[in-house]
Amino acid sequence: MPTSGRASRVIVISLMKSGTHLVKELMLALGYGVYGHVRVTPDCRPVLDSATRVRIAGLVHGPERAAALAGLPEPQFLAATDQAWEALAWSWQQRLGIPLVNLYGTELVNSSLVADAVRRSAGSRFADTPEGVCWMLHEFDVKRIDANFLHEWAETGEPRIIFNYRDPRDTMLSLVNFLCGETGRGLSAFRNLSAFSRILLSMPSLEQRLTYALKDDSFPCQDGDYRRMAWLLHHPDVCATSFEELVGPNGGGSREVQVRAVKRLSDFLGADERTPEDIVDTLYNPGAFSFFQGQIGAWRDVFTAEHRRLADERFGEVLTRYGYE
Repeated sequence: MPTSGRASRVIVISLMKSGTHLVKELMLALGYGVYGHVRVTPDCRPVLDSATRVRIAGLVHGPERAAALAGLPEPQFLAATDQAWEALAWSWQQRLGIPLVNLYGTELVNSSLVADAVRRSAGSRFADTPEGVCWMLHEFDVKRIDANFLHEWAETGEPRIIFNYRDPRDTMLSLVNFLCGETGRGLSAFRNLSAFSRILLSMPSLEQRLTYALKDDSFPCQDGDYRRMAWLLHHPDVCATSFEELVGPNGGGSREVQVRAVKRLSDFLGADERTPEDIVDTLYNPGAFSFFQGQIGAWRDVFTAEHRRLADERFGEVLTRYGYE
């Protein structure tokens, strides 16, 4: 159900290594705080007012405890409600089907505060989460998402949902480089990635690493991720975009295409306070945590004939579906 006006809440699904930092910079430029599968620094955290903090505390702790927290001195109130917000956000990641145990470990998921948030907020709506937040996720498997969320979204058109993707051959190359430390900033908070980093670093050449990545079904950024997210390409209430559209001339793209994409996304969100021309030059950020080269079609310079064959074999139908062949 289409809605009008500025989106209060946004979910961005950006496949891993698809230029998530580009969408993050766009959302910050449009005035949203960000949360989720990105490096969240103090300057991009959502700003929560006191009333929102008390309401979140009520969802996590119950009304009596929330009222008690409201009476604390400000430093203790802020610290306690920050913890409540984190717990609520973790509980919503579970409801949105994110495999937290695999990504972060059992200890986090089973913490008493997160467990309280899961239990007490089970009947809440996504509209009960804070306004002005863009949730950035790497996956959104419709078979794992809480049915109540899907019903709320269908009935209200909120949150607004954006889907970002990239040529899977470039995502594969980008992830291999990232896991081999080419970005120089370490791995992400996803603890499962260290297993693949160890495997790749045991191999002496990029050629061998790419061959392994293209052959191992368990390696991240595989065709299954693209297939599971393909429903987002067809949903009329999802705004789809791509790395190739957003990266602009610094990444081998076109400024004209970049401006059109930013306008389409801004219009979709009802966020027209700034012009696309004013925003596009801020998107390409070499200082982003996982940034390496950020170029369209970089795979063409390093894939051997065997890599091309393996990629066609693995991604053939996906390449066609996503418009890369």
